[in-house]
Amino acid sequence: MFSEAVEGVTKGALDWSAENIASFVQKLKERKLAFIENRKTIEVVKEQYNSGESKFYSKYIKDKELLFLVRVGLTLRKLEEDEDKLLNLRNKIHHKYGINGLHIAQFVQNGILNRYFGLLIEKLTSEEELEKKIHDVLKNIEKHALFVSGNSKVAEIVRKATNIIDSHSPSIFVIAGLKSAAKIVSDAIAPLSSIMEDYEQERFSSEEKEIVIFKVKVNK
Repeated sequence: MFSEAVEGVTKGALDWSAENIASFVQKLKERKLAFIENRKTIEVVKEQYNSGESKFYSKYIKDKELLFLVRVGLTLRKLEEDEDKLLNLRNKIHHKYGINGLHIAQFVQNGILNRYFGLLIEKLTSEEELEKKIHDVLKNIEKHALFVSGNSKVAEIVRKATNIIDSHSPSIFVIAGLKSAAKIVSDAIAPLSSIMEDYEQERFSSEEKEIVIFKVKVNK
């Protein structure tokens, strides 16, 4: 009788550790994605869990919420050809995770995180240091990036950028504008350059995006 009971418990444990666990994990994932509401968009998010970028980032981003926002950012990129779904997901992210969460997702969407990784790899000497730096950047996104809205003024951008630089002295600082904000960022580059003399810049321009990455100059 006892051996049969043990066998039953063991079998139950084996069942739980295989198929049932997979089902449980899937249910947790579905619950986490429920705020998106749109079934097709949810499927796109789920696809990102297995993407090359997502797997790469999972090696360095251990905070589960940050990694989830990275995956949602990859989803935004996938939806760029579908304006309605893109805007709908952006609004859902903003409502659920606030402006910082949206900015983290946009940081990923526009390829800024990829370039940021590249710049850090050039100067950091260990994976542990890289992991710590990326966590700090994403957790404190507003200290490292300025996302410009379509109703911003050039003087306002310069003032905000100056305040961030003076307060936090980031070694890498990003200013990004999308759609109507792209032209505003473009117009702000000249006055910003005269103020940020200790930084060199990389600029990524298109009809709908203007992204400027300021990097502290290395003294030789």
